[in-house]
Amino acid sequence: MSGRLNKAKKFYSTTEKSSIKVQDPVSIVKTMVKELQNSMNKVIDSTGKENERFVRTKYFSRSLVIIYTLQTTLDFDKGEKLATKLFQIYEYCRQQLIKCFKEQVVDGTHKAINALEDIFSTNTVESNVT
Repeated sequence: MSGRLNKAKKFYSTTEKSSIKVQDPVSIVKTMVKELQNSMNKVIDSTGKENERFVRTKYFSRSLVIIYTLQTTLDFDKGEKLATKLFQIYEYCRQQLIKCFKEQVVDGTHKAINALEDIFSTNTVESNVT
């Protein structure tokens, strides 16, 4: 029985790794940005609600990790102009998120989410990467 279990684990692991390799970088970034938007929305939704402090802290931290990951994976050598623009947008998101978390001001965070939507809902990123 454990032999079958080990085979199943190995097959799952191999399948999981190969599906990640098949994904193109743009779709991975889009997935991360979508998760960032969701996390930022959860921070906004929980702002000012004392009973949701844990949720707010969790998604604030998650958002910052995603932003950091997105910023550190930009390739300035291949697409300097686009990478610079994306870095600035990610930095704006970070600043507005911190303001939301510290001062409970949500307007800037809404604007940051909309800025991400504007960039990633069009083909701006794809046409500059491919």
